[in-house]
Amino acid sequence: MFFIKRLRQAALGLAGLFSVPFGKKIEKSFSKIIDDKPTVYDDKIDQFYNETFIGGFTHRHFDGSHTPILMWEKVKDALPNDTNLDEFRNYILSLSKDLQTSMGIPLININDKESYDKFAEYMNSHFAVKKSWLLDIQSVNLAEIFGATLGVLSLFFGWKKNEKEEFANHASSLILAGAVSANPILLIVSLISWAKSYTKNKNKKDFKEGTIKGFLGMGSFIMSASLFASPLLGIIIGLIVLIVVKKKLKEIEVSQIYDWFKDQIKKHGKTLAAMGGGAGIAVMMGVV
Repeated sequence: MFFIKRLRQAALGLAGLFSVPFGKKIEKSFSKIIDDKPTVYDDKIDQFYNETFIGGFTHRHFDGSHTPILMWEKVKDALPNDTNLDEFRNYILSLSKDLQTSMGIPLININDKESYDKFAEYMNSHFAVKKSWLLDIQSVNLAEIFGATLGVLSLFFGWKKNEKEEFANHASSLILAGAVSANPILLIVSLISWAKSYTKNKNKKDFKEGTIKGFLGMGSFIMSASLFASPLLGIIIGLIVLIVVKKKLKEIEVSQIYDWFKDQIKKHGKTLAAMGGGAGIAVMMGVV
């Protein structure tokens, strides 16, 4: 139990940290782990961008070269006489170089940039969803993989039959953190874990209370910590607010909060459907 508790705390702390503006600075600290001097393989991967400059600093999403599968195809075509071992070694190296950057690698390639830009503009004007978030949720970097791995482990080891409320609290906290930080791995895994736990939980009341506590706890930290220009001050204030919120949640009837939350879901149903469950809830928690 001690190990599981500490693992949960570490996973939540890291997920929360990457959900506030200071998290982007932490991601940049991963960018110099591997020497990023370009090789002939890197040049082949970046060939389309270097010739067209389409996409600017977001070109990895549009150039047909940077998803894991497409990157492998470019590496294989880089040199005519290299060995399979050379190709595999340099593929891992090139992939790692991109992963260590804050932009990371896209999970899917966007073939029609013009149509995508129109979609991003629509989402921003109608639902206040930034294009940067849309691109970020479709990509992953080294920092996100690290945070998601810790989160996955905490969900795996924390799945106890007699801790339904605690698990719902933990999973919903990670859902919100994954949505706000645009970490696709953490968001998807925590959503699946939360949903699976819900279907197996006969005591829906405890599960609902745990879910609301998780959203409110993590939401209070993210919103409070994001208000301050000073990262350290923001994190300190965020932790203070989180402690106060958790204390108050023990004193009030959470079912009333759940009823309010359910009403907001109904009220903003179209927004949530258009934005995706986790992202919609994250935005709603921040603006409602």
